[in-house]
Amino acid sequence: MSGEGKQPKLRGFRRALHGANFALYTAIIIAMIVVANWFVNRHDHRWDLTPNKQFTLSPQSMKLLRSLKRNVTIYVFDQKNRFAARRDLLGEYQAASHYVKVDYVDPDRDPGLAREFNVRSYGTIVVEVGKRHFQASGATEAGVTNALIHVLMGEKDVCFIEGHGEHSLNGTSQYGYSQWKKSLSDESYEVQTLVLMQKNQIPSTCSMVVVAGPRHDYLPPEIATLKKYVEDGGRALFMLDAGTSLPNLDSLLAGWGVQVKDDLVIDLNPIAQLFQTTPDMPLILSYGSSSIVQPLKRTATLFPLACSFDISNNSSSGVTDESLAKTSADSYGYVGFNPNIRQVSFRPGKDIKGPLSVAVDGKIPTQGSGKHGGRFVVLGSSEVASNAYLGFQGNRDLVMNTVNWLTSEENLISIRPKPPLNQHLTLNERQMGQILYLGVIGLPLAMLILGGAVWWHRR
Repeated sequence: MSGEGKQPKLRGFRRALHGANFALYTAIIIAMIVVANWFVNRHDHRWDLTPNKQFTLSPQSMKLLRSLKRNVTIYVFDQKNRFAARRDLLGEYQAASHYVKVDYVDPDRDPGLAREFNVRSYGTIVVEVGKRHFQASGATEAGVTNALIHVLMGEKDVCFIEGHGEHSLNGTSQYGYSQWKKSLSDESYEVQTLVLMQKNQIPSTCSMVVVAGPRHDYLPPEIATLKKYVEDGGRALFMLDAGTSLPNLDSLLAGWGVQVKDDLVIDLNPIAQLFQTTPDMPLILSYGSSSIVQPLKRTATLFPLACSFDISNNSSSGVTDESLAKTSADSYGYVGFNPNIRQVSFRPGKDIKGPLSVAVDGKIPTQGSGKHGGRFVVLGSSEVASNAYLGFQGNRDLVMNTVNWLTSEENLISIRPKPPLNQHLTLNERQMGQILYLGVIGLPLAMLILGGAVWWHRR
């Protein structure tokens, strides 16, 4: 009798113990959830695991947002059930600056506002600052940031000089500049062409001029026009190439302390092999202290068929020059290069050992009526901005940062948003069959067999 009386008590004790354990575990789990929510609210952080950091704002966007001094409204015109798809990206803009406000508008419910901004399709994004507004080219960071640049900066003219075999702005071949032209337009630069031989003057509307890889030298009157323009406070970008004889242009640059060498830069840096480039395409990893190249410290740029420069102390009074980019110690300059030479090798006593400067910037104190001093940049390769190489690593940022510096838009100097990656999985017929048999049929069947075996064992 005493043993039978103890069993109910023992079973009751066990039930109470199980109940207490369940209550304790439940309390622990609830406490963990509460602590996790508290931590997230106090230390809000997101991890962007996309390959191209699609939901993390680029340095350029962050720099622009942090410099804001005016209220910005970003309007998203879309159907109400699609608003959530835009919040991941545009929420980053709002979180980065208290000057930014994002309004989600259903054009079917507010047709008046849609008509005011000339909205014609769902998914349109409009950026407004004061009385100015601009439609984003797409629902991407690049589209939104470029629209913000348009309304903040307005348009500035970049004038490309023609008439000497320069690169074609509209050319879509590998040598053309159509992609660079689009990048300039995206950042609110109006691209113009200019033939100095016709009027021999540079319009006051030009924020800067570009000499883009001429095949033939400029005439003395044109050189005089360029010299006066820059020394009176103008801005100019000179893009040269190895094996092209331009004595008049070389003389102009020599007067500003930049000696153009008659060479082809060859770089045998083994790191370049990782990028599958050839020795006549120097891979640049060493940069100067200029704000143009500061953001590129951990980014490679490519200078195909480049010549090099010496910085001389015999320049005009007050001109300051600085090397922007240098080749590696494994490089050399092949002196006397011309395009008919097919094979080159280092010739001791004649060729120049590296590192070599392939890009230089300079400032000229104002001698005329300009309010600001003149600025110029010389690149040893015009192919840097061509369609074939503009998309390489940091090339686009280098040439666009150069334009920003020359036009005094330093707030735009940075690393730009990268386009979203289109990732596709390509499978052949055999691989698709393996997925069908293993994933669709094999795995569920294996789980059923395992479950049946466990059931039979317990039975």
